[in-house]
Amino acid sequence: MGKDFRSSAFALLIDVGAPVGGYYLLRAFGVVPVWALLLSGLPPALRVLYTAVTRRRVDGMGLFVLAIVAVSVVTTLLTGDARLLLVRNAWFSSLAGVWLLASLVIGRRPLTYEAARALLPGKSEQLDDAWEQRLSFRRLWRVLAVVWGVGGLLHSGVSIAMAYTLPIDDVPALDTVVSIAFFVLLQVVTQVLLVREGSMRTVWRRPAPMR
Repeated sequence: MGKDFRSSAFALLIDVGAPVGGYYLLRAFGVVPVWALLLSGLPPALRVLYTAVTRRRVDGMGLFVLAIVAVSVVTTLLTGDARLLLVRNAWFSSLAGVWLLASLVIGRRPLTYEAARALLPGKSEQLDDAWEQRLSFRRLWRVLAVVWGVGGLLHSGVSIAMAYTLPIDDVPALDTVVSIAFFVLLQVVTQVLLVREGSMRTVWRRPAPMR
């Protein structure tokens, strides 16, 4: 397995597995829900801090994670309301959804396209060529911004509804399942649209060997 895969698997374990598993472990030892939620939400923040210290750099996403944890701590101290902590993931989905939709009108290129360039640095030139040359390619990434933006807002709505209607102990596991389901669904839609548009075949094509 490559280093990138191990790093991604570790991040997934800390960001997804640790909060859910930690919550139910703490509950098994009799910790009240509000403190179990607060403490189980710390591992992602600690990972961000560790990355910032070792790499001497923290990105916008990391700052947002730290901000959510800070708000969670303040919320716990002021209200002691466990249900407010249950909707912390909805804050991220809401902001991401609004940010994606806003990028359609406040930026030259939608956030989905910029994210693709950041994730595929070796393909940035091919992506930019396709962007400049193909109207359908530009339309594709705008459609994907709508898909992911609306998807983020819908996910936020579902998370909030679960947090305030279901028993507290049911929500952490169920919300994780719903989050994964939304992500997989949006990824499937994304891949279908990319294949149908056809430009990605050009982007991934190996350059012709020099003679």
